[in-house]
Amino acid sequence: MKLTGLVLASLVAALVAAPVAVAEEAKEKAPAEAKETPSTAKEQAPAKESMLRGEYAIMAAECKLTDEQQNVLRAKIAARREAQEAWMKANGSKLETLQEAVKNPKDPSDKEAIQRAAEELKALEADRAKIPAAFEADLQALLTPEQQQSWATFRLNRLEMTRYKKTGLTPDQAKKIEEACAAAAKETLAVKGDDGKAVKAARAEIELKLRKTIEETILTAEQREALPKPILKAKPAAEEKR
Repeated sequence: MKLTGLVLASLVAALVAAPVAVAEEAKEKAPAEAKETPSTAKEQAPAKESMLRGEYAIMAAECKLTDEQQNVLRAKIAARREAQEAWMKANGSKLETLQEAVKNPKDPSDKEAIQRAAEELKALEADRAKIPAAFEADLQALLTPEQQQSWATFRLNRLEMTRYKKTGLTPDQAKKIEEACAAAAKETLAVKGDDGKAVKAARAEIELKLRKTIEETILTAEQREALPKPILKAKPAAEEKR
């Protein structure tokens, strides 16, 4: 049986195209099949969703957050971001107007208008500050007392080790600093109250006491000498003449 040139060419083209079509079909099916595999979906989906970044990734590791805690933390982070975006959408224009009215008033001589704008700006910024404050409260509520202690100790220790790293700390000194930070963190966590400024001041006082302890009882005289000296402000010329 003889095949005409046209029929032969069609047959060859079909044979060549068949493997390509099969390969394309396999490609299309592969992802669908992968999605339908429960184990694959279970392994891949959380990989993207469960990633905590930056400080929160460090917190998850240091505090050994459970999967449930990490899920809640991710939800809280997303809620804070949405709240901040919503706040800016509602108040951003007013915020810019008030900032401009305080920094570059149209009439610098109108002290009352400037004072009024400053008070409104302060109230608006206080309102915006409620969002991160609520987030921090939620964060503390999420952690167990042990995790709160662990995280507070880690943050204090990281701060103090950065401050004193150039003094050439020995392993024993580093351990003592960590122990001092743990004690200070416990004190810090015990500071409670509705007055935010008072709480902040009390915690700052604890940190100052911690540094005094480190410098006076843990560092050597040579190490203390190596610490950066405070910058002394120059006295006004009028005072120098007196």
